[in-house]
Amino acid sequence: MGRVGPGLARDEGQADDHAAARRAGYVRTYDEARAAGDISAMAGAALALAATQTFGTVPGRVPAFLHEAYTLARGEQRARLAVALARAWAYGYDPARAAEFAAEALAFAEAQDDRPLLAAALDAQLLVHWGPDDLAERLAITARLEDTVAHVADAESRMSAHLWRLTTALEGLDLAAVRRHRRALDLLAAESGTARVRFFSASRRCMYALLTGDLEAAEQARWETAAAGAEAGEPDTVLIGHMLTAGIARQAGDVAGLAREAGWYEPYSVREAITWIAAEAALLWVGAGEPERARLLLHQLAGPDFGRIPRDLDWLVTMVTLTEVAVATGAERLAGTARELLLPYAGRGVVNGGGAAFAGVVSDYLYQAGELLGTGDAGAWAARAAGEYERLGASWWRDRLPPGRGPAAAPREVHLRPGESGVWWAGFQGSVTAIRDVKGLHYLRILLQRPGADVPAIVLSDTVAGHPGAQAAGGDLGAVLDQQALSAYRRRLAELDTDLGEARSWADTGRVAKLAAERDALLEQLRAAAALGGRMRQPGSAGERARIAVRKAIASAIGRVAAADPALGRILSATVTTGTICRYDPDPDRPVRWILSERGPAAAAQADHRTGQAEPLGERNRPSG
Repeated sequence: MGRVGPGLARDEGQADDHAAARRAGYVRTYDEARAAGDISAMAGAALALAATQTFGTVPGRVPAFLHEAYTLARGEQRARLAVALARAWAYGYDPARAAEFAAEALAFAEAQDDRPLLAAALDAQLLVHWGPDDLAERLAITARLEDTVAHVADAESRMSAHLWRLTTALEGLDLAAVRRHRRALDLLAAESGTARVRFFSASRRCMYALLTGDLEAAEQARWETAAAGAEAGEPDTVLIGHMLTAGIARQAGDVAGLAREAGWYEPYSVREAITWIAAEAALLWVGAGEPERARLLLHQLAGPDFGRIPRDLDWLVTMVTLTEVAVATGAERLAGTARELLLPYAGRGVVNGGGAAFAGVVSDYLYQAGELLGTGDAGAWAARAAGEYERLGASWWRDRLPPGRGPAAAPREVHLRPGESGVWWAGFQGSVTAIRDVKGLHYLRILLQRPGADVPAIVLSDTVAGHPGAQAAGGDLGAVLDQQALSAYRRRLAELDTDLGEARSWADTGRVAKLAAERDALLEQLRAAAALGGRMRQPGSAGERARIAVRKAIASAIGRVAAADPALGRILSATVTTGTICRYDPDPDRPVRWILSERGPAAAAQADHRTGQAEPLGERNRPSG
């Protein structure tokens, strides 16, 4: 997953060559226009040249060409050149130089009441106010930009507004706004049909998939990003592609992929002199199992106290990245300094690349540093980080917080309950989605009502289907077994006896306990069958048919839930097992209070899952119709 091999490297080299040829062509056009005294053509060539600048790189002669044309131009043309000058300096990490040009463009656009130009000028203003201490200004300007483009059809203006609003929503942990503006980008891409808008839409879709831990969707969006970027000739295509690839490799635990990405990031950061990319390289080396390479980069970048890192648009993402590297490599002094520097930004989400990547919440890094230093408040920061990740639906980020640290997390209320007219409601409290009724949802509901209990697949099948005699209450799960299921039980018992002997010989007490519990449950089922005097249900294949049908139905139902709420889908996939015996084993590190009925939390069937007591199986578990 996320492989970067020779073919892709060759494609990147070809893209670099093509971009260099384009830039050379624009310079020739500019020189020819200057010789002819054609100011309009000079401006056009300078603006086209500026559009080839990769974000974060040294602007080279781009500002010089823009400024010469700017001094000769008048009116709207001059204002647009001022916007381009502001962007060129901001993209090159020099917002102080950008400020005067952004202010001039804004004043002209306001005087002319030119909304597309005003949108461009506000975008330039946002670039000037992109530092860690400018969030209040960013929020105000972003709100104004959103209002400005509300009745503007220009795709570029609308895209700018959605990208900025998405970025500030991530910073402010506003999941509703994140979803709304990510979706708006998708709609804009479909309506405009332009490859450039598709590039930004697909890259932010990949970011959101990684935010929610959906690696399959992230991989698909990554390829769409690469294709659209290549078609549009977007200068950030290569860098954004590596950011997304690294994110996928990190969540997938792809050590080889992390090493490949670190091997790209580090030389790129040296060539382009970009600090945050060097910091990211250090973090990737940590994941690739190369802590010494990470430690070397950490000390090169941080110096004695992080004082070398400019407080620009990338300061916060650079600081949290280096904090994690400091913790991973045991650099306590730097971790302590970073902790003090980050404290004023607690409660904020960290965003990279204008919303192209989410880098966690500041509270998480305060937890990591506090844990290393033993400050005593690490548990509180861990709990706060977990809550902030839940607000964003950032399940992978939440789940990476080590279990058992700090105060126990309160059980989360989660709905999986039938509604009316063939509809079920699924999702975390406050974010519940309607999904269509399928049989597997009823099986899941039975299992969730009985945490830690073994339920034969045939009992699930009969109960949901309303088979006579399928009612099972309390500890009696319905002891009727067919011959094939009985044989499967006995085969499994033999396997368990072998495994138990091995586990005991290794003194693996945890494994012994787990295997013994499964063995006792199977013996209980066999004893129940024997109590019927050996009477077995005919035909003999009924148990196997039930096993297959129940497994498929539960898998389909979990897939349907995951499509509506990926985080909930992952919880069910991790805690529900199927086979001849089906079971729900709650995760003690992620306590859940299931809402399984419209009657409310009281119907959650011991949903904090501390007792493991079961509700009886009954009529309410049958699908409608």
